[in-house]
Amino acid sequence: MTKVPAPSDSPASDRLPARSLPAPLARGDAGILLADDSPVARRFAAKLLSDRGYRVEVALDGLDALGMLLDVKPDLLLLDSRMPRLDGFQACALVKRAPGLADLPVVILSDCGGLYDRVRAHLAGARSCLAKPFTADELLNAVAGALSDG
Repeated sequence: MTKVPAPSDSPASDRLPARSLPAPLARGDAGILLADDSPVARRFAAKLLSDRGYRVEVALDGLDALGMLLDVKPDLLLLDSRMPRLDGFQACALVKRAPGLADLPVVILSDCGGLYDRVRAHLAGARSCLAKPFTADELLNAVAGALSDG
């Protein structure tokens, strides 16, 4: 299975596997705002999701994502757990407290993926916490699940 490279991995290739991936399980035209400070992880996730029919906007960190929310009006937020300025947990908690945004689904992308990060994601209001490195199928399933839980 293809895994997204860890931030320390060299970006040998940004290409997706040649095999056919499943179609999105939820609204294929859904808008996703992806915030990740790793260019490799951002490219992998953005290409995978846009190839599956999702509209994808990218942010460099949580603060940029918050600044883009009103213009982009996403159906889902994908937030890296560890980013400069404002991490995914902090950004998620702020979104969940904002009027009119509390119902916006959030998935945290975590470098650790352990119990601690899953609990932090839950307490911040995220729908789920996906451990990095993740496969294309795992990301697509997490996105589809978060969009269909509404």
